[in-house]
Amino acid sequence: MQFPRSIEALLKELIAIPSVSPEGDAGGTTPGESAMADYVAELLRALGADVRIQEVTPGRANVIGCFAARNRQAPTLALVPHLDTVGVAGMTVPPFRPHVRNGKIYGRGACDTKGPMAAALWALRQRSRRHTGTATDYNIIFAATCGEEELSLGAKALCEDGFAADFAIALEPTDMRIVHAAKGVLRVWIETVGRAAHGSTPEQGRNAVFEMLPFLSACREKLAPNFATHRHPILGTASLNVGLITGGNELNVVPARCRVGLDIRTHPLFDNASALASVAAAAPFAKVQVHRAGPPFVVERRNVWLRKLSEHANGFAAAPWFSDANVLNNHGIPSVAFGPGSISQAHTADEFIEIAQLKTGARTLEAFLH
Repeated sequence: MQFPRSIEALLKELIAIPSVSPEGDAGGTTPGESAMADYVAELLRALGADVRIQEVTPGRANVIGCFAARNRQAPTLALVPHLDTVGVAGMTVPPFRPHVRNGKIYGRGACDTKGPMAAALWALRQRSRRHTGTATDYNIIFAATCGEEELSLGAKALCEDGFAADFAIALEPTDMRIVHAAKGVLRVWIETVGRAAHGSTPEQGRNAVFEMLPFLSACREKLAPNFATHRHPILGTASLNVGLITGGNELNVVPARCRVGLDIRTHPLFDNASALASVAAAAPFAKVQVHRAGPPFVVERRNVWLRKLSEHANGFAAAPWFSDANVLNNHGIPSVAFGPGSISQAHTADEFIEIAQLKTGARTLEAFLH
C-alpha cells in the first residue's frame, strides 16, 4: 500500500474506519477493531516493520510491528496506541466522515486515540526515511491494542503473551504532558436479593431495594468520606461513586433484586484490595462482585527514558483516568501516557484534535526516537 502523503490525510483515513468497542453504540457499523487492525498492519508493513497479529478474542486483535536495531541487545522502546473508540450515540459531528474546520480535524477517535496514533505512525515514517536501508539504535515496537476502552483487554493479553520493553508510551491525548502517574480503577456490583410479591400486598414480599438502603447510606456517610481521607502526594485522594442503581421491573411488583454499580478510583497508598475490603465490610448482607479492575501506577521522574522524553514534552501530569499504561506498569514495563490532543475532548459529541498539536506530537515522538 502507499502511505498517506500527509499526517492530516493519515488521521482522516484512521477516523473513516469505524472501530467502536462492542460495549458502545457503533452507529450501524460493525463493532470491534478488525478493519482498523488490518489497516494499521498494512501501514506498519509499508514502513518496513515485521508485523504480527495477536488474536485476543474472535474478531478482535492486537497489531504488533517491530523495527529491529543494529544490535538486537539494544534497548526496546514501545509505542502503544489503542485501536478502539467509544460509541457514537449523541455525536453532533459525523463520527466517521472526518472534516477540517478552523484548524481542527473532527470525528470519533480524532483525539482518543487515533490522533496520537497518527502522530506516532508519522514519526515512524519520518524516521524510516532518515534511516533508509539501515537498522537503528533502538528496537522499536508499535503495539496497537484492542479493547482499551474495556479496561485494557488487549494490553493484558499482550503482556500475558510475554511482551517486554525497557520503556513504553501509551499514546493518549495529554496535551503533550507526560502522565507519569495515574489512579487505579475498581468497578464493583453490589446485589441484594428479596422476595417478589404483588404490589398491592407488599407485606408478603421482601423488597430488595429496601435491603440495599443501608449500603447506599454507608456509601454516602462512611465509604466515600473515608476514601477521600486517603491521599497520595501525587495522585490526590481515592474516590467512590455510586454510578448505577437498578431494582425491580414492574410498578406493581415488589422487587426481588436490586443492583448497585460502583466506580472506585485508587492509588498506591490505598489500593484496589483495600478499597474492595472496605466495600465488602459495608455490605455483609449483599453479593459483591468485581466487574473490572486495574492497578494504579507511578513512574519515578529519574527514570532515564522519562528524562529523555521530558526534553521534548510540556512537563508532567498525574491522571485520574485509566489507560494501557496502568497495565504495562503492572507487568513491570515502565510506562507513561503521552500524546497530542486534550483529554477534555475524549468521548465528546464533537471530538476533535488541533492540527497544529497533531504535527507537534509527530515531531516530538520523532525527536524522542532519534
